[in-house]
Amino acid sequence: MVCGVILSGGMSRRFQVSGEPWVDKAFYPVGGVPMIKVMAGKLSRVSSRLIVASGHPSRVPVYQSLLGDAIVVSDDPELSGPLAGIYSALGQCRSNVLIALPNDMPLVSEELLELMVSLAGEHDVVSPILPNGLVETTVLAVKVETSKWVLESLKNIGGRSRVADLHRGAPRIYLINVKSRGFEAREFKNINKREDLEGEPSEYPEGPLDGDVRITRDYSLEDVREKTSKIIGSLWGTLLLGRLKEELHTYLEKGVYMLAGYTLLDSPNKYERALGRKIIESLKPE
Repeated sequence: MVCGVILSGGMSRRFQVSGEPWVDKAFYPVGGVPMIKVMAGKLSRVSSRLIVASGHPSRVPVYQSLLGDAIVVSDDPELSGPLAGIYSALGQCRSNVLIALPNDMPLVSEELLELMVSLAGEHDVVSPILPNGLVETTVLAVKVETSKWVLESLKNIGGRSRVADLHRGAPRIYLINVKSRGFEAREFKNINKREDLEGEPSEYPEGPLDGDVRITRDYSLEDVREKTSKIIGSLWGTLLLGRLKEELHTYLEKGVYMLAGYTLLDSPNKYERALGRKIIESLKPE
């Protein structure tokens, strides 16, 4: 059994047109169908329960009216961003695996979703990775039990909002090299602006990765609570023990440059934080 989650808590700022009323891009038609319904159709092929993370409570009835069979949740107030939506969705999931997608990636293939779900049986977090080391962090399949304790631990720390914290905080992650697996680059095109629905087909960025990436770390929730040495090389080693360099090396030696950049953002050193921002910006498509 699998739960499917649509992350739809954003404000669609880049989707707006000056002088026109505000438009929720989730309702914008793609091929004559609201984009969020396109995403719901894809998730229905691999999941038995659909959950929509709507962001603010005021948006719950709006989404419920469009997707009557879905469970619609608002963001958990102790987290922020998509991470808050994922945590709220986990509370409504009665399955072992949850797969989540943003509401603006209508070209993603069902074959990729099936592969992600199959890999989530042996790994805590599964996401696509591009050849340049960019991880599509909001496209993810997770073990529900592990993700709950990771996010509950983050709530105790406070101030966390990036979905990448799930990847950095989970013991076992698997990153699917979508180029080497034969998936098309256009599948990972986010519809941030209306013109993104048109234009030339997307191409993969250049990069050194030529295969999938597996990162396995041997620790448990108890190790996190007790701050044992097993957490070194993960988010917890960085946040709880100040051992940033070991986590940074974990990602650099595998070519997972996006997670390396996010690790640097947790540095107390302003120059290392600036480098982290530079790395992340350099990986994003123009």
